[in-house]
Amino acid sequence: MKRFQSFKLFQLREIAIGLTFIGGFIDAYTFVQRGHVLAAGQTGNIVFLSVDIARHNLPGIVTKIATMFFFCLGIIAVEILKHKNNRSHYWRLTSLVAEFIICIIVGFLPKTVSNLYVVPLLAFVMAMQNVSFDQIEGLGYNNVFSTGNLKKAIIAFVEYFYHRRSNNITVSKTYFELVLGFSGGAVVSALLQKWFFLRTIWFVPALLLIVGSYYTILLYRRDT
Repeated sequence: MKRFQSFKLFQLREIAIGLTFIGGFIDAYTFVQRGHVLAAGQTGNIVFLSVDIARHNLPGIVTKIATMFFFCLGIIAVEILKHKNNRSHYWRLTSLVAEFIICIIVGFLPKTVSNLYVVPLLAFVMAMQNVSFDQIEGLGYNNVFSTGNLKKAIIAFVEYFYHRRSNNITVSKTYFELVLGFSGGAVVSALLQKWFFLRTIWFVPALLLIVGSYYTILLYRRDT
């Protein structure tokens, strides 16, 4: 079967891995360039928040709370879009377009601009990406953090040895690919930051253009 003939194109493996790569890329960017705050990893931000509270670091406290708040707003925004456009998959492109615009703007902002005005915006579009594209070939996954994917990969791998179901190996492989995708994005981001610093975020719109264009073409070919 040709790729565009799939009913749920947003679940395609290549799209999921591409978005997971972007998720790792952005988290590494904000952690290094924007005050050790994670745009998507809210578990980490809660830990960092506790440290800031202990150290009476008011700017850090406010930034992390704002980041978590905007992440929640991003989830709400997608849920609204989902219920208003539940007959078409084109609505998912909204999250990628928003992310594209925000990343371009962030690349222009100098270091003097407070992280409070930068990371929450990235958290908002990261949440949108995460909720809009939340399945890979029928399996639930996360494309902006990796703990859940790693857990599912290990569970499926262990299940294979108890039940000898080939499907468990397939599932485990899928989640391991996502973990590698996220890790690869983070590593590439860290390496590029050595040369491009704050402008490193501009690589994300290029990646989004590739993923978004591919998804759009598939949708168009399927619907025509």
